[in-house]
Amino acid sequence: MNRRILFCTLILTLVLSASAQQEKDFRERISPWGMTVTVAPGGDLWCTENLKGILYHAEDTHSPWHQVNSIGKGHPDSSHYDGCGEYKYVICPDSNTVLVFGKIYNPFKSKHIHNAYWYSNDRGKTWESRTFASNKEEINSTYCAPSGEVWIAGDSLYFSADKGLTFTKLNHFPHIIADISMDKDGRTGVAGCYADKLYYTEDNWSTYHELPTPNKQHLLNHNTASERPLRRSDAFFFKEWIIVRQKGESFYSSRDKIRWNRFPSDIFPQATDCEKGILFATTENNTITGTSILETTDLQHFDTTYHSQGIFLYGLNVSNGQLYGYIKTATSYYFCRFNGDSCTPMGFFSDDHPIEQPYNRASTSMGYTFKQDADAYPWGWSYRDILHFDTIRQQWYRVTTAPFNIQYMYPYRDLQHTDKQQVIVGNGIQLWVVSEQHPQLQSFRIDRPLDKFLQYPVVQVTISPYSTGCFHFHNYEINYVKKEDRFVAKKAILHEKKVLVNHSFRAEALDSLLRDLNQHYDTTISKEMFTFTQAHYDSIARLLKRSNFGRLFRYATSRDLKRLKDTIPYFSDSIFHYIMTSGFLDGCTTANYFIAKIINSNGDTLIISGQDASCDIGKHPYMMPIQLRTDNLILPCTHIPFLRFLGEAMPQNMLTHHNFTDLDVLLKCLRYISTPKDEWR
Repeated sequence: MNRRILFCTLILTLVLSASAQQEKDFRERISPWGMTVTVAPGGDLWCTENLKGILYHAEDTHSPWHQVNSIGKGHPDSSHYDGCGEYKYVICPDSNTVLVFGKIYNPFKSKHIHNAYWYSNDRGKTWESRTFASNKEEINSTYCAPSGEVWIAGDSLYFSADKGLTFTKLNHFPHIIADISMDKDGRTGVAGCYADKLYYTEDNWSTYHELPTPNKQHLLNHNTASERPLRRSDAFFFKEWIIVRQKGESFYSSRDKIRWNRFPSDIFPQATDCEKGILFATTENNTITGTSILETTDLQHFDTTYHSQGIFLYGLNVSNGQLYGYIKTATSYYFCRFNGDSCTPMGFFSDDHPIEQPYNRASTSMGYTFKQDADAYPWGWSYRDILHFDTIRQQWYRVTTAPFNIQYMYPYRDLQHTDKQQVIVGNGIQLWVVSEQHPQLQSFRIDRPLDKFLQYPVVQVTISPYSTGCFHFHNYEINYVKKEDRFVAKKAILHEKKVLVNHSFRAEALDSLLRDLNQHYDTTISKEMFTFTQAHYDSIARLLKRSNFGRLFRYATSRDLKRLKDTIPYFSDSIFHYIMTSGFLDGCTTANYFIAKIINSNGDTLIISGQDASCDIGKHPYMMPIQLRTDNLILPCTHIPFLRFLGEAMPQNMLTHHNFTDLDVLLKCLRYISTPKDEWR
């Protein structure tokens, strides 16, 4: 009897232990910067993920979130328009009506519809796509009155008296409206522009006149505000006052005579409760965030109602008599409800919902987008978080967190696992393996990755560099075929035209390099791989003289060149690795790409590919590291002799900038030491 009890207890313990190990934490979150939350009059919560075209809904503050999948399907202008490129605004005129304004894209023609919006009068159960103006109108501001009237503004102003079912044009403005606010009478309004302009109306914008701004009254503190350019003017009403924000400073004036008074320097007015007659503000208005919430009824006496103890507050708004806003911690963002001195994190920004769908996804393709099928590619990442998709619950969860920012992720298959069960992650120079069963990062090392490929001789080599930019696309190609003991260029394409070239290389040289790459495959980069000479430094000096006008060496000077000479001998390998594997600076739209296909007599293909941002050539020299793809493996590669060989296999006129040279490496090092730290990722 005792043995039976002991046996049952042991079985139960094992079952519970296994269950605990298999239980996944679906409350993990990703910091969702760029999302906005709207609270409907009935208490529903709507969250838009602006750039991804994703809408989430929760019935109240205690309900779970779910993604709204029915919106954005179809458009009355064309059956080809399907989906949304961007959700910018959600408006709720009443507890049942929801309006979503954004941008529909046509994936076949790369065109956008700006004048579309989605309308629902049953709390998002069904949606109807509608339009409000010509296709060129883009919304920059919205306002919804407590009684349900809606105003939307861009170049022109549109008004809906039927809670968004239809819109009529009120007026056109000489400047784009950046911010609009209406008084509770529905006829008095104030609008700020993306300029030093402020407009005022008393007849619902049938007519309007310009008001003087604080800047025009010479009240802005240009010494402290010089770093914040005057891009827009924001304004709203509070009782008998108009409140205006310009260049990080805030002012108020009576409506009778515009004479602006400055708010205290540490007060940033944000939202009003019209029913209770309260203005809410945060501190630290020069940073647009603060650590305390203040309130006032007369603009003279401010009481602190909430102190966050170092956590930043921003984006306050009032709905249903409740104060809401956002808080930012060191690692996360939350949407919160404030009640006196208490704060309740909730909604999409809290731990009460499944993890969001990741934008970066593991894939064997060159591009990673959030639209990939989660069942086919169940791995993804965001910054340092490694994510996996649970096919049973249809939810994403976080498997583990890496000690580095993840740069790539590939499905990995070996004899025991499928590519859905484990994945390779890397930081640009080192690889790790992660699986569902073993979430800890394990160092990945593959020996002799080209063994299978090198069983047969190489018979063909095709090198295809191409460059893209704002106003150009240049495609190049050179194709080599084996003739006896040499590879001879059969044809070449320069600027999309076939030309004859006299170029060849020894077959033994390529074979020797491939076998050396296979034997000594590594991702390590060190300065010893390069030989920097005075000629290289002289070349950089000449480039500096020619390139100061552009992005190429925006910060580099002759002093930086001297620093480069003095610094290179003392570079540690870790610093050198970081420079070589660093990503692009944001905002670069011009890029060079490189693909080399090496085919053996069995038809197997070895693909070497890479890319760089050519307008930031000093920060990311061409093609380092590259990507090696063979036998279902996708691996980083930095075999310098092989890279140089590929560069020499291209004619001098194939690309204006030589590939894989020591000069390239120096350019990147120069960009590293001459660029301010706050511009590096």
